[in-house]
Amino acid sequence: MGWYYQAIRGRSVADKDAFLRSEVEHPPSDPAKPTVMVIKSAFVGTTWYAAVRISVPNETPYTVAYVFLTNMRRDGEFGYKPMDESVGPCEVECPLGIMTLLTPIEHLPGAGYAADWRARVAAARESKTKIRQHKALIIGGTRLRFATPLRFTDGASFDRFVARPMERRGRTIMTFIPLDAEGHPIGGRYRISTRVLATAEIETADSVPRQAGETTIAA
Repeated sequence: MGWYYQAIRGRSVADKDAFLRSEVEHPPSDPAKPTVMVIKSAFVGTTWYAAVRISVPNETPYTVAYVFLTNMRRDGEFGYKPMDESVGPCEVECPLGIMTLLTPIEHLPGAGYAADWRARVAAARESKTKIRQHKALIIGGTRLRFATPLRFTDGASFDRFVARPMERRGRTIMTFIPLDAEGHPIGGRYRISTRVLATAEIETADSVPRQAGETTIAA
């Protein structure tokens, strides 16, 4: 399906959520027609996820995932592209609280690509968990090695680093100082994204000689 645009009241997440719910839901006004109700919904970035319960007369109700892409145009109109899990959306950051409400695949009429989508959602969640766990192991003094040298915007490239926390704008952030073959610090501090850090091998958390003028900050 394509994109739909129209003016809505307000631009907050709550306003957008209320609007999309109103577009999806069909209350039980006619006993001969299906009833569609949103059980739980949430925005992840600009993507709207929802557990939607569908009750067809004389059939067992079931709950499926809706995945709507959204954006807000400069003219103030709100846009959305509706999909459900049966078409196998590319977006896979559906909250666990919504996923646990869905009807098992074997009980869905016309499941389509729903099983594949749910598997990709689970895999993405597992990957994020592993990345967070890996990041938690990196504290001040941790030495890292990358299989392939990382190239930075200043043109430098390194494959070994030591983690060093520093204070910036009132908060502590983790930076990384390159190491030479003997494990001595060289160059300045660099930032490395969490996703890239997940590919690093953690060598040790031993003490590394500090550079002149480097401030000690508790990890």
